[in-house]
Amino acid sequence: MNVELIIIKNLLTETLFAQRGIPCLCRIRGPEFEIAFVDPLPAANGKVSDWDHRKIDERAPAGVGGKYTHYCFGTISLAPLGDDKYQVVDLAFFNRSVGWCPIVIDGEYGPIGSFWDEEE
Repeated sequence: MNVELIIIKNLLTETLFAQRGIPCLCRIRGPEFEIAFVDPLPAANGKVSDWDHRKIDERAPAGVGGKYTHYCFGTISLAPLGDDKYQVVDLAFFNRSVGWCPIVIDGEYGPIGSFWDEEE
């Protein structure tokens, strides 16, 4: 999973990308997956590529009734690939019903979640 992120390049953003678990806003609508950094972080928006909607849904429950299947806060760790492209090293969504949902761990999809399992 990769992200093309438009952000001003300076010492602050270089040190930001060296950190793990950067707070972000995640939005998925149909085939579009966007990541945004909001205040107090430097403003940035990016489009995610090489992702699988089904695999995201298996790891974080999708919402219903709005234009986004996923609209949540999250954390992300990135590794530079060149220009404005970054590899997603770690990604987690926060879902208000089930808590933190690991999506990507060390560059690979995390474990499939078990949400609202039926009792036997």
